[in-house]
Amino acid sequence: MGGVLEAVRRTRAELPAEVSLLGFVGAPATLAAYMIEGEPDGTWVTFRKLCYSEPRMVQALLAKVIDAVVAHATAQVQAGCDIVQLFDTSAGELPSAELRNFAFASAREVIRALKPLGVPIIYFARDIGAHLEAAADLGADVLALDWKVSIREARRRLGDGVALMGNLEPVVLLTSKDEIERRAKEILDEAQGLPGFIFNLGHGVLPPTPPENVRHLVEVVHRLGTKPGVRL
Repeated sequence: MGGVLEAVRRTRAELPAEVSLLGFVGAPATLAAYMIEGEPDGTWVTFRKLCYSEPRMVQALLAKVIDAVVAHATAQVQAGCDIVQLFDTSAGELPSAELRNFAFASAREVIRALKPLGVPIIYFARDIGAHLEAAADLGADVLALDWKVSIREARRRLGDGVALMGNLEPVVLLTSKDEIERRAKEILDEAQGLPGFIFNLGHGVLPPTPPENVRHLVEVVHRLGTKPGVRL
C-alpha cells in the first residue's frame, strides 16, 4: 500500500513537529469480517456463523490478518506516524466468548507486536460497553469509547491505568452548531478533572457530515478544552 505510506510521509513533512499524526489500521477481527462477508454488513451473519461452526478456519484467517496488520502498522510508523489506532468496528457483534477468543485475542497479538515501536497505541471497538475491563487489559495505551458509555462511568470502572478517548455521537455533527457545542461541552465537563482524556468522536465521521461542522467542533473543543482540569 505504497500510496498510503507516501501520503503519510508527505503529511508528516507538512505538519509542525509538535502536531501528532495518527496511523490507522483495521483490527484483525473486523478485517476478517469484511473479508468473509465480501461487503459491509450490519449483521455480519456469515462471519458470526463461521465463528461458531468453523472456529479453526477463522483462527487461521486471523493469524494471516494479524501478520498483515502488524506489517502495515509498522510501515505507517516508519513513514512518520506518531500513534497507531486499531479500529475494531465489528467486534461488538460477537457474544462474550467469541469476542474474547477472536476479536480481543487477535487485537492483543497486534498490540504486543507493535509495542517495540515505542509509539502509543489506541484500541477502539464499538458496542463493547459490557466488556470495557477486558478491552482495557489488551495492552493499548488508550481505549477509545463509542457514544453508548460515558467517560466518567468508564473511568470509574477502569481506574487510571489506561487513557480514554471519545466519545461524541457522530450524528451530532449533522445537527446545528449550537447543538454541537452543547454536546461537546457536556463531554468536556464530564471529563474535567479526570486523568488521561482525549476528545474524539465515538466512531467515524458520517459521509453526509458538513465539513464546516467538523471545523466548528474542533474550534469548540480547543476553546472549551483550555479549562483547568481538562487536558487534550
